[in-house]
Amino acid sequence: MSQSLHNEARPQTRVLLANINRYDQPYPVYPLSLAYLNAALEEHGHGCRIWDAKTSVESLEDVVRDYRPDYIGISVRNVDNVQSHNPKSFMRELIDYCQRVRRVSDGVIVLGGSGYSVFPRELMAVSDADYGVVGEGERALVQLIEARTSGADPREIPGLVWKKPDGGVGMAPRSPNGEMFTVYPKHDDALLNAYTSRGSIPGVQTQRGCPLRCTYCTYPLIEGKKSRFRGGEEIVDEMRRLLAQGVRYTFIVDSVFNTSREHTMQVCEALAAARLGMEWGCFLRPRNVTRDLLVLMKQAGLKHVEFGSDSFSDRTLKHYAKSFTWDEVFKASELAHELGLHYSHFLIFGGPGETEDSVEETLEHSMRLPGAYFFATIGMRIYPDTPLWRHCAPESKGESPADYLLEPRFYVEPPLTTPSLLARIKKHQETNDNWVLGDPPPAFAETMDKLRQRGVVGPMWEYIELLQRMARKAAAAEA
Repeated sequence: MSQSLHNEARPQTRVLLANINRYDQPYPVYPLSLAYLNAALEEHGHGCRIWDAKTSVESLEDVVRDYRPDYIGISVRNVDNVQSHNPKSFMRELIDYCQRVRRVSDGVIVLGGSGYSVFPRELMAVSDADYGVVGEGERALVQLIEARTSGADPREIPGLVWKKPDGGVGMAPRSPNGEMFTVYPKHDDALLNAYTSRGSIPGVQTQRGCPLRCTYCTYPLIEGKKSRFRGGEEIVDEMRRLLAQGVRYTFIVDSVFNTSREHTMQVCEALAAARLGMEWGCFLRPRNVTRDLLVLMKQAGLKHVEFGSDSFSDRTLKHYAKSFTWDEVFKASELAHELGLHYSHFLIFGGPGETEDSVEETLEHSMRLPGAYFFATIGMRIYPDTPLWRHCAPESKGESPADYLLEPRFYVEPPLTTPSLLARIKKHQETNDNWVLGDPPPAFAETMDKLRQRGVVGPMWEYIELLQRMARKAAAAEA
């Protein structure tokens, strides 16, 4: 599977990988990317240690002093919480972490991660980092270390970003089709256990790249526009490894698992034949979801589905550049319900083309979906190089991507506003406990902890509905 660049004569380089993400709604997100980097570094003879802001007992400074890394890779998963009604930027944390490392080490700081890939030049400019990597980092990080060790010029490494002597930022073009998978992820036992004990669902990736063209989406920027698939036997092997480490429930983290029906079936046929006993969930688009496909997926271990539907109005779906219709959403939902699968829909209110009528249409249609859970957001986060960015044309107003990094900005179709949409969705929530707007209720995390201690696994959306219903009854009793 791997394409070795190993040089046996090279002395070992120490690399510290730091996951600075603390955002844990609805549950902590296990840093799968660091497991891939860990494997690649080990394969090429480099030492690797992981520090995690959420679970590590030691401070970042103490680990840096103790380990004395030559390179410090900092993973930037999110730049903000993507909530227009309650925006929170995480940029101050990144800048602070870089400064903390600089105070105790002269090691090379390298930024990466999905959030970094969306704002690579801007994040390099505001941080104390030396380099950054756009997209997959397994090959690029190894190549950077090798280039600097040998005295070669690293600036031709695909996707590498660097500081120029004049203070500017340089960036090498990415590989046009993206990188293929080169290693299996190497999971640190302690880190994996720390996350699963906190309710996290470790991920498995079966493909990279996204050929879809949704108006707001950054996946084509992060992973490339061409899909690169892994074989079913590789996925079976990876899940078997996770089972050996005590993981019983995983999530397929592909942007959309069913971009290719052939790939989905091939992976699920391999899983069904292996009979591992691993349960899992995934993202699906509601297009071409047939009974035979869902039956096969269930046989392979599927327990819950998250549909990226965005709207239940055909007019709005067209403006969002979605590839399916409300009728397909309805049929896919009915099938999931009939087969006993937990399923949810993620909805975005207020994007291009949205109207008061289309908002009401989505709310009315939601009432027809049996057993569904709904996770709603208001407005579309505006990211550079997306169709939405071109629609908004910030440059025509004298604005740059940096303006949209430091202050999270959202598009809401006039005359709709964030307050008006917030009021409407909250009113709908009053009689529909299966809706979540923004973060789940605070009691959800406490309930999840108790259930985890009893051995319960999975996303447990139904408890959000139960908690909201109980809170409403309690409030009514007090009144």
